[in-house]
Amino acid sequence: MPVLDRPGAQIYFETVGSGPALIFAHGAGGNAAIWFNQIAHFSSAYQCVAFDHRYFARSPSTGEISVHQFRDDLLAIMDELNIDKAHLVGQSMGGFTVLRTTLDAPDRVRSLTLSCTSGGIVNPNPTPAMKSLTSARGRDTGGIQASMSQVTRGRPALMQLYESINNFNTEFSWDKLSTLLKKEDVVQLDQLQAITCPTLLIAGAEDPLFPQPLLSSYLPHFPAATLTEVADAGHSPYFEQPDVFNQILARHIQQV
Repeated sequence: MPVLDRPGAQIYFETVGSGPALIFAHGAGGNAAIWFNQIAHFSSAYQCVAFDHRYFARSPSTGEISVHQFRDDLLAIMDELNIDKAHLVGQSMGGFTVLRTTLDAPDRVRSLTLSCTSGGIVNPNPTPAMKSLTSARGRDTGGIQASMSQVTRGRPALMQLYESINNFNTEFSWDKLSTLLKKEDVVQLDQLQAITCPTLLIAGAEDPLFPQPLLSSYLPHFPAATLTEVADAGHSPYFEQPDVFNQILARHIQQV
């Protein structure tokens, strides 16, 4: 089990396949295991890398967490694997990780994909669902499960799988996220002009946390960004509609 010693944490990561590097950063309801559909699909042509953020699953940690720690952990994994540049994919919380990495280390990024996430970009009007989720305590994933689409909620086995994967996060609690994005770390709209790599935003048609209109409002501020909406998906299209998600992602990274 590959584990990287980092300040205040041990970061679990896994790598499958060979070729251009494709790195996945999970959201607060998951961990590296949540990307099973993507790793199975892309590892025949790419070096797929997934990791557990600090405090999640197999990455024990101490102290507060910050988006800068997430960035540095990701870059340390790339250095450990001798990856010069990579396609970065971030889901929800993981979008904060990959956007910050792209802003601060643009020479390490081939392309950027933000799935159902603001990536830490200024969001003055969070939705009621987002306010409720960020005020939660403990490890309950009820808020994220409620953000799934109607179709997904009608598939009990899929909902149970999501819950089972989340239950690996024995050290995580929602209140730990309160220090993740300090006021000075919020990405301002004018900063997005610095992101010149191909950028894709993916929205779930039924996502109550980061709805499509919010993500669309960011598009004009990127030099090279597009948005694709996934039908019958809520906050987790990579999990709810993996075949569609994989096709969208494949088209994006194959252009680079």
